[in-house]
Amino acid sequence: MDPMYTQNNYEHEVDLKDLIFAILHQWKPILVIAIAFAVLLGGGKGFLTYRSQSDPETAAQKEEDYQKAVEQYENDVDYSEHEIQNIQAAIESQQNYLEKSILMNLSPYSIYEAQSDLFIKTDYEIMPGMIYQNIDYTNTILQAYQSVITSTAFLETIGSSNQLDPQYLQELVSVERGSISAVESGSTELTNILTIKVKHTNAEDAQKILDSILKQIDILHRQIKKDIGEHTIQAINNSCGSIVDWALADNQSMEMIRLQNLKTTLSEKEAALKELSMPSNINSSKIDALKSAVKYGVLGGVLGGFVVVFFICVWFLMSDKLYSPKELRSRFQVKVLGSLPMAGKPRQNFIDAWLNRLEGRVRQNDADSESKLIAANIKNQSGSSKTIFIAGCADPESVTQVAAYLREHLPGIQIISGGNILQNADAILKLPECDSIVLVEQCGISSYQAIELEMEKIRDLKKELLGFVVFE
Repeated sequence: MDPMYTQNNYEHEVDLKDLIFAILHQWKPILVIAIAFAVLLGGGKGFLTYRSQSDPETAAQKEEDYQKAVEQYENDVDYSEHEIQNIQAAIESQQNYLEKSILMNLSPYSIYEAQSDLFIKTDYEIMPGMIYQNIDYTNTILQAYQSVITSTAFLETIGSSNQLDPQYLQELVSVERGSISAVESGSTELTNILTIKVKHTNAEDAQKILDSILKQIDILHRQIKKDIGEHTIQAINNSCGSIVDWALADNQSMEMIRLQNLKTTLSEKEAALKELSMPSNINSSKIDALKSAVKYGVLGGVLGGFVVVFFICVWFLMSDKLYSPKELRSRFQVKVLGSLPMAGKPRQNFIDAWLNRLEGRVRQNDADSESKLIAANIKNQSGSSKTIFIAGCADPESVTQVAAYLREHLPGIQIISGGNILQNADAILKLPECDSIVLVEQCGISSYQAIELEMEKIRDLKKELLGFVVFE
């Protein structure tokens, strides 16, 4: 396909890299507008805030709010300190309990248990044929024994003789009433047997505590007999042996977890207390105005920069001007013979020079090497052409400069400088006299529409287009 027809079928695609560099090259106006927006918006908001905060009613309200905040802060500190003290006391109690409790230090897999079964018999008898029967105190008597044996007063007596704290002794002693299951009815009936169990780390201590309890049974027997009713009590079984208690293992784990939870809660409460801060009341109107100015200054800077970037993007998308040499290759499928820097441009600052290097544009000191490269490309492309016409939409000085370069490096070829063939009548008249044509275009000056019209004129005259020389 003839490359000079490709523009009609070309679908414009936005090069994201070119768009980004087009934005970056405009860093100066972006920065200026951003600063202007930041100063206007931040300064205006700061002034309005200061004026409103300086109002007497507002100042009085802020002072009232400050006093409330101080009061709330003090209440929060007192409450947090009280909570921390309670948790510390709970941790100390839990640690003492885990350290001193015999039950918590037992091995669940090797527990020695001493046991004694007591049979209690009352003189209660059912009188046949009688509507009214005597009151049966059997359950009351057995319950009295259970209650007294596990009471703190009774265990203090037992503990004093065994050098044990009643708090920890109570965990070792249990009193249970026997029961039997009725097969026919499926119900459970209580018996008149009380079972006293004592747990300990060794058999000797377990049996010693049990014996101390049994010695007190005669005293309890006389007291309960006097207070409740006649009965007899007899030990029918005594034993001592080692058992495994899985429930104790679970209980020990739960107590350790409880201690750890208390420590975690303490750390959280202490951290929360440190985060509490005393409300500030230092010239709040100026501080609030400064905060508002900074906040809205940043917002204004971002907004100003965004506005400029938005308009740059719109200009880039809507503009018909040539941006980079590669657009000529992709749009018209014509060779780019080379690129030259614009002569007479002011010295670039560091940022612009760095952006040009990143984008791959030619530098000012590359003019000689680039002109030699362009001449070599034209010589290879020209073939048998004896006359080459230099024209284009770049400014006339740039077209003349290219012609001068080519005359210097291509002495065997006649170089004709013609200017803009769309506007210069002399250039149009010179066009038929040449064999080949080189178009000189300039980024930001030449338009794609004008370049297309130039190519149409060249095609109408059936002249060969060697390629483009582009000034960046």
